[in-house]
Amino acid sequence: MPTSGVSGASNSGYHYERTYTLEAPSKELTTTDFMKLLAAQLRYQDMTNPMSNSEMMSTMTQMSSISAMNSMTQSVTNMTGATNDVLMVNMTSYATGMMGKEVTIALVDDDGKATGEKITGTVEGVSLFEGTPMVYVDGKGYPLSQVMSIGEVKDKEESDDKVEGGQDSSGNESTEGNQNQEVSQA
Repeated sequence: MPTSGVSGASNSGYHYERTYTLEAPSKELTTTDFMKLLAAQLRYQDMTNPMSNSEMMSTMTQMSSISAMNSMTQSVTNMTGATNDVLMVNMTSYATGMMGKEVTIALVDDDGKATGEKITGTVEGVSLFEGTPMVYVDGKGYPLSQVMSIGEVKDKEESDDKVEGGQDSSGNESTEGNQNQEVSQA
């Protein structure tokens, strides 16, 4: 016998769909989960062979240890955050102290590797870009990590003022010259 559609149902043009969001189960055992497992173990234990007092104390001690470790982990996390905040304040203060000073900046390529080139200029401004202090020289921003020197720093070739004969450029005898003279006199 053929059947017809359900009477009383109308097609009003509305269509409802239920959607569910499923979260991945946590891989961590929380204190609440631990207590649920302990309660289930006590509820379904064998009445002829109940859990011993030492097993119960061992379980409670483990729960207490886990709670203490979680608390300590949270404290270390909070301390790390505070330390990072202090570090950021110090770096920002350091960067603002460069305002108006001549600096030498190491240039880097797109991968962040030093190119061997450098520029020298006066720090015109400082900003915090994505949490990193940036110094601005000649209108361009450079991370604080690229600052090689502040002020005028002589290159190694410029600071090597020694001349032949054991005297430096000011006419004073150097210790190397004195040692050579003592050896030749002996």
